[in-house]
Order: sequence, then C-alpha cells, then structure tokens
Amino acid sequence: MYAAKQFFKKGRKSLTNFSAHQWTQEFPYRSDWIRQDPFSQICTSQNKSTTPNPIIPFTATLPMCAPLELNQKTPSTVVVTVSIPSETIFTLPTRALNFKTTKKILKLTQCLVYNSLPSIPGIPHDTPKLFLGGFVRKDIQYSEIVRHTTTTVEGTIKDFVVYIPISCVVDLGDTLIIPPNLFGPPLRSESLPEDKLMFMNLLAHSKLTFIQISEIDDALDRIPLQGGPSEESIFTIVQEKIITLIQLQLTFPIL
Repeated sequence: MYAAKQFFKKGRKSLTNFSAHQWTQEFPYRSDWIRQDPFSQICTSQNKSTTPNPIIPFTATLPMCAPLELNQKTPSTVVVTVSIPSETIFTLPTRALNFKTTKKILKLTQCLVYNSLPSIPGIPHDTPKLFLGGFVRKDIQYSEIVRHTTTTVEGTIKDFVVYIPISCVVDLGDTLIIPPNLFGPPLRSESLPEDKLMFMNLLAHSKLTFIQISEIDDALDRIPLQGGPSEESIFTIVQEKIITLIQLQLTFPIL
C-alpha cells in the first residue's frame, strides 16, 4: 500500500512537470519515399499554392423553350418570340407588411445560336438552337412595421434588390434558312506554321425589340401580426414566379 502511494505521488509530480510537445514539420509534408522520387518532388513544389481537392465544374441540363413565333424577314434576319418561365425563393432582410412598388429590368448576358451541321442522308439531323441567359433585376420597396395597435399600423419604407437568373434553349426548328457556315476568313498567325490557320467565329447580332415581365408573388411564412388588426400579417420568405416574354431580332453574317 505504501509503495502504491509513493508511486502515485511520483506520477503526480511527473504530470505537474510535464511540458507540451510542439510538433513541427515542413509544409507541405513530404515523406521519405517522395523525397527519393524526383518527379514527386517537382509535382509537390508546383502545387504549394493549390488546394488538395480538384475543382468540380458546374454542369446543368438546360430547359427547352418552344418559340411562340419564328419569322424570317430576310435571308439573314430572323425574329424570334419566346416566353421564359422562372421561379425563385428569396428572403427579405426584415419582416414586411406588404409590397409597395416593384421595378424590373431584364439583362441578357448570353444570346448564342448553334447552327446544326448539314444533314446527311441516313444520319439523324439536329435543328438550330438559340441559347439565352441573363437575369431580371427586381427592385422591391416594401413596408416594415414600426409600431401598431389593435386598430392601426405604422410603418416605414425599405428597399431590397434581388437578381433572378433566367435561362433557356430555344429550338429554332427546321423551317428557317440560316447560313450553314458562320466562320469568317482564315487569319494567319506568326506563332503558327504556314499550314495552320486560325478561323474567326462570326456570331449572329441580336437585338431586343420587345420585353414583357409578368410575376406572381407568394409569401411562404406569413404569420398574423400579434397585437395588431386581425386582417394584418407579416412575412420574410417570398416565392416568385416570373414569365419573361421577349422578342429578338437575329441578324446572321453572310460571307
């Protein structure tokens, strides 16, 4: 028993005098087998500033939109009318009583025409596609409650801006006559051999001729205004459905 007590005392002293060990190693850490491999040393030194995990690219299946109207005015000009539906859910920074005014602006950031390859007998043939992308900038002015009674509500006006993305692919069908070759004359480059030529892609020019934006707003977390009039309620989460009707004039270069 006495020996056990003495051992416990010695152990407690050793714990008292214990100092934390500081672990040190170079960054990035390289094991011995990596040090012996010159190729591994080069790869490790080149990746000092990179993250260990690869970046996964974003991919998505784009929705198809059937055009409401396709009108070919001239051999190089096509008018396309399309309706793009979209939906978004956003949260206001404070609880709102209702929306006062909203202002919407459409911004197209992508308008690209993919012209299918010429048809070959016996092989499936695709149709030209119009890739559209952009966003609707919505500026919302809503009322925020400052004070209320059982019969009155007093508030102030807040401002909130939200960007709602839109995208679709328009099937241009097989009735339009679109120039099959949208590439310009070859350009020579000093850095390329004589038999290697660079081709400049001539994109179709697009012009917005008509815009109409319709919307339906629905509050998802609406609750009664405690202590206020029985007909009043407040909310923060909004689900919005938007129909963007646009008309584009596409002008194709003819070489």
